[in-house]
Amino acid sequence: MTASTFVPPAYVPVAEARNLTGLRLVLSAGVPGPWGVAAKAMFDIKGIPYTPVAQFAAQPNEELLEWTGHNNAPIVVLDDERARTGWAEILFLAERLEPEPALIPASPEQRALMLGLSHEICGEQGFGWSARLLLFAIQEEAGQTAYTSLKNRYSSGDSVEQCAARVDAIVGMLERQMERQATAGSDYLIGDSLTALDIYWMAFSNMLVAMEPDACEMPDFYRQIGPTLLPRLSAPAPAILIEQRDRIARRHLKLPLGC
Repeated sequence: MTASTFVPPAYVPVAEARNLTGLRLVLSAGVPGPWGVAAKAMFDIKGIPYTPVAQFAAQPNEELLEWTGHNNAPIVVLDDERARTGWAEILFLAERLEPEPALIPASPEQRALMLGLSHEICGEQGFGWSARLLLFAIQEEAGQTAYTSLKNRYSSGDSVEQCAARVDAIVGMLERQMERQATAGSDYLIGDSLTALDIYWMAFSNMLVAMEPDACEMPDFYRQIGPTLLPRLSAPAPAILIEQRDRIARRHLKLPLGC
C-alpha cells in the first residue's frame, strides 16, 4: 500500500469528500504544512466546522486535481463554490463565514499593515516560499533528487543566496515589529488582540524552530528543517518571536496541533 492510497483515519478521501456539502479543507496528511496549519487554525478559532480531506505531499494526487484543479494543499471548497488555495482568499472566506472573532483589524492602517506583513510570511517570494526553496536546494545538493521537481515547480529563478537573504530580512522585520509591540505592552504582532498575522507566524515558524511535541505533532524529518536551514542563515530565530509564537499557540489554540 502506497502513501497515496492510505488515508489516515482523521481524514476523508477525495472520492468521498467531493460528494459532500459544506466546508471541506484539504490538508497534507501527516505533515504540518504551514499554509494548511494556518488555515486549519483560523477555522478552529472561529468555530467553523469543516471536513478534513487528505492530500499527500510529493504525490500526484490525481483525484484531487480532477476535483479542484489543484493537487497541492491547502485547498478549501465550500459547497459548489470555486476551490480556494491562496492564503488571503482562505482568510477572507473564514471572515465571511464567521466574522467573530475578527482576524483582520478594523482600522484601515492596521489592516493594511497586517495584510502586508502576512504576505511577507505567506506570499510568493515571502518567508515560506523562500525557506522552502532554500530547503529544496540543500536537499538537492545532498543528492536527494526527488525534490528537484518540487524545486522547479516553485522556483522563480532565485538563487540560494537570494532565498537565504530574504528569509533573514523577513525574520528581522518581524523581530523589530514584535519588539515595538512588546514595548507598547502587547503580546501580539499587530494591535492588542489576535490577528491572522499571529496565526501565520505560529504556523510558519516551525520551519525555523519546531514547536514542542505536546504543542504540535510532526514527523521527525520536519523537526530537522530548522537545523538544516540554519547554516545558510545569518542567525538563529530571534527568541522574542519564538516565545511569542508559543504564547499565542497555548493561549488561543487547542493543542496539540495535529497533522
